[in-house]
Amino acid sequence: MKKGFIVAFLAFSMAAMAQTVTPLSVELSSFNLDSLRTLYITEPAMYRASLEVLEQSVNRDMAAVTKAKKELKDEQAHAKELANALKAAEKMVAKLKSLYGQEEKELKSMQKTVEKQQKAVGKYKELNQETREGYQDFLRAQDKGLSYSLRDIADRQRAIADLEASVQKGQTRLQTFQQEIAQKAADLNVFDTRLKTRMTTLKNEQKAAKKMQ
Repeated sequence: MKKGFIVAFLAFSMAAMAQTVTPLSVELSSFNLDSLRTLYITEPAMYRASLEVLEQSVNRDMAAVTKAKKELKDEQAHAKELANALKAAEKMVAKLKSLYGQEEKELKSMQKTVEKQQKAVGKYKELNQETREGYQDFLRAQDKGLSYSLRDIADRQRAIADLEASVQKGQTRLQTFQQEIAQKAADLNVFDTRLKTRMTTLKNEQKAAKKMQ
């Protein structure tokens, strides 16, 4: 029964396991050099100052993306660990199903042997009562023990079936988790590329602005 309890506990743990990616909260600041250039076309100093403010904004966005990348890295590592855990659980389920099936087969075989022995003892008419009853008590005890063992293994088989269902649910949840991770990685890649382009454009604009009178 102890094994059955452990398997049932694992099944409950798998069922309770929910995985979700932390939503991407990065929002890129507005970036419009044409508007700034038009606004401060006659005020070079103000234009250069506005470019510095814009650079600070881009740097903050880049810092936010860097933080989100670290978060994503941990989520990716966790997804790998979870995949390994589910794979190990799947192997354990297969092993236990085979083990319990074989145990059940052996117990039923032994039970049939006991039944044959119980029928056979009735044919021995010349056995004295003490011998007959002693042997019958022995066979009844065996039968009782085997029946208990079969009930126990039935409980364990139900528990392992629950665990198998939970592992399957866990694999489905893992797939969703991995899809969320992939989408987050793609979004961060877009943000990262956009910010690098913005910074390059901004640096070139700042160089040009320094030449303005």
